[in-house]
Amino acid sequence: MRKKITFFIIISFFVFIAPIHARTLKEIIDSGFIIIGIRNIPSDIIYQPDIINKPGFCYELAKSFADYLHVDMKIKIIEFFSDYWTKDGKNMLKNNISGTPDIYKDIDFVADIITVNEKRKKIVNMIPFIENSELFFARKDAHIDSYNDFKGKKIITAESYNFYTTLINELKKRNIHYTINRINIKNNKFIFWDEYKEPSKEDVEILLIPEGIRPDRYTFYYQVILGNADISILDSFSFFAKVFNTYTFKEYLKPLFIANENIGYLAFCTSFDTPELSNSLENFMTLFKETEKFNMLFKKYMGINYYDYLEILERKK
Repeated sequence: MRKKITFFIIISFFVFIAPIHARTLKEIIDSGFIIIGIRNIPSDIIYQPDIINKPGFCYELAKSFADYLHVDMKIKIIEFFSDYWTKDGKNMLKNNISGTPDIYKDIDFVADIITVNEKRKKIVNMIPFIENSELFFARKDAHIDSYNDFKGKKIITAESYNFYTTLINELKKRNIHYTINRINIKNNKFIFWDEYKEPSKEDVEILLIPEGIRPDRYTFYYQVILGNADISILDSFSFFAKVFNTYTFKEYLKPLFIANENIGYLAFCTSFDTPELSNSLENFMTLFKETEKFNMLFKKYMGINYYDYLEILERKK
């Protein structure tokens, strides 16, 4: 009898601690709903639930996929971008941890602007939904035509963003020295986390918002406009959406150049445990992008047609 009780306790223990994997496509369809993970920054290109007529490009694109599957859509709000890559409290990308991010215990897929790169592709399935490049921008009166013109300038970005890695790699590639000062921002004033490091005249000063701090959606635009920073870097999709639809940004800001020559993609993400869901989402994206409905959705948030946007990317290369 004691052996049976012990066996029952052991089995119960393993059942209790066993991880819950992302649901299969069949389980999603049978349940009648799909669960997306999305940040409420808020952002018009991601999710802004308080704006009924423009709840967010990613949100509406995900909703179109839910309609394609004939299921309802439920939302789990994700606090930080780094949560997409966290397992057992550790950042999988920084610590070279394999497996499935914990977030997929609670959601079916991520509907957010995730830049596709090789490290992330080793952790999750990435289903591209839009062409994209990492783009530097500055004030309209700035005379900056190349990376060499970055010397002596201040560039603001965030540690948790892929743009930071791109910036560092491109500066190193050109043997351009840089100094990093970590900051928080209060009332448009910088609060330095550590003792301020004075950059040399030839150094690029990187004003870095540390991981774990979520920048306001307009932070980088305004800090450049105000002159607190000279340059910032964002994905072209986000930049053009803001500039085409915001008078102040259109008046004072201009794109500089693409961070590197390759046009990449922004993607939604799924767990490797759900290949059928990944295939269905990929098929949907391929078909939907050929429709006028996608072009109308794109224009609603970007202010220009989808194919005009592609032409702009080509001109900026």
